[in-house]
Amino acid sequence: MKELDQKALFWIAAASILFMELLIFGGWGIAVPISVIIYYILILSQNKTIRIKRNVLLLIPIIMISLCFVFFDNMLLKFLNVIFLYGLIVLDTSEQFKVNKFEFLSLEWIMQVVPIGIIKPIKNILAPIRLIRDDGKDKYRKFFNIFWKILIGLLVGLPIVFIATILLMRSDIAFKNVIDLINDNLSFNFFAIIKRIAVFTIIYFPLCGYFYGVKNKEKENCNEENKQIKIKFDFTIVITATSFLCTIYVMYCLAKFTYLISSFMGILPAEYTFSEYARQGFFECVPLVSINLFFIIVLDLFTKVNDSKKKRIITKGFIYYLIAFTLFLVISALSKMILYINAYGITLMRVYIAWILILGFIILLLIGIKEYNNKFKLIRNVFIAFTIMFLGLNYINVDYRIAKYDADLYIAGKVDTIDAFKDLSNSALEPLMEVSRTGDKKTLLLKRYENRLEEKEKWQDWNVVTYKAKKILENEKIN
Repeated sequence: MKELDQKALFWIAAASILFMELLIFGGWGIAVPISVIIYYILILSQNKTIRIKRNVLLLIPIIMISLCFVFFDNMLLKFLNVIFLYGLIVLDTSEQFKVNKFEFLSLEWIMQVVPIGIIKPIKNILAPIRLIRDDGKDKYRKFFNIFWKILIGLLVGLPIVFIATILLMRSDIAFKNVIDLINDNLSFNFFAIIKRIAVFTIIYFPLCGYFYGVKNKEKENCNEENKQIKIKFDFTIVITATSFLCTIYVMYCLAKFTYLISSFMGILPAEYTFSEYARQGFFECVPLVSINLFFIIVLDLFTKVNDSKKKRIITKGFIYYLIAFTLFLVISALSKMILYINAYGITLMRVYIAWILILGFIILLLIGIKEYNNKFKLIRNVFIAFTIMFLGLNYINVDYRIAKYDADLYIAGKVDTIDAFKDLSNSALEPLMEVSRTGDKKTLLLKRYENRLEEKEKWQDWNVVTYKAKKILENEKIN
């Protein structure tokens, strides 16, 4: 454990307190980019340098995702941003400390998020205790042993005492009055301190384990590429199964040709509503895309061709067929969704589904390029495409765009509902105010937005959207 010293434990403890106050007891607005800056200061304290040139493909999205918490307020995207940001930071940290031995932006390299960012922090969770026990000077070792034992006893005992106190307060009014009297006369909140100690522990020990994992390079990664098991299926078996699947697809297209292409012409089949047509298009697309991707992977990676040029041509032919059919399914599902949007406006769910379909279309195109050019870096380009698409979904300010589009449709009399506003963030307030000036159906919605804004009082939760929304409401009250 020589690479993680007691000075490092102090810096990690300081960072843990800041993360706790900024994020856990603060908010997920401007506190997020501040926390990212603190994290990289912590990296600098441990690594003495930050590699920028090589890691620019990671650092740029890290910065942009962090700033999303300042500019936008969509709750689902915030949740996904936290997961994606954590993954990017773990991968960047693995490069900063040179612990990821795989090729940059390869599948194996990306998958190191799991051992580095999840398994090692848990595996090394007791690293600070072992460090002080083993590396402390002799005259301090006894003191630190006693200190850590007391601390562990407090951490184990405080939650139990807390639960027991709550139960006793509920069962006896006299005891409850005594505890309330003590709490009222103390200048600090006892329960808040207990809560902070618990949260600090949950952050601090895994964070120590995380840095111990990245600072102590293990040899297990070096030979991992040689451990891959080569599984190959018989060519005849795979081609037979694929041929049956492709035949079924041809029969399906011939039987439902009108159904499949009607959406391209903007025509709704008589037996469907717009919602049923769009929903069926998506839910028939997803399982078929999954099946086709499975067959494409088997044909490309797990089929014995024995260096036979003829067999390679046959497998390539089936792969191209499956890619083309899958692209057709995705485009068909997307066109049905567009038909639905044109009829009833946009909602968040419709945008997310359209985004998934567009991303699937791009990935299928990249797979096709990989089949044509074997030197094409598929995983690298899929990662870049996903990152660009994900950043685009954030930076188009989807809530505002939806609100503006639906507000214009409502004002023009093309739709008779503004229910989509119920699920939108505070970005939708400005278009909602435009609707409110035309007549009815807005008092309850405006009240909902006002209540939501009143909940955001902590400075850590500040973002541009909330600031603008409060200004809009203030101006409206003045007028």
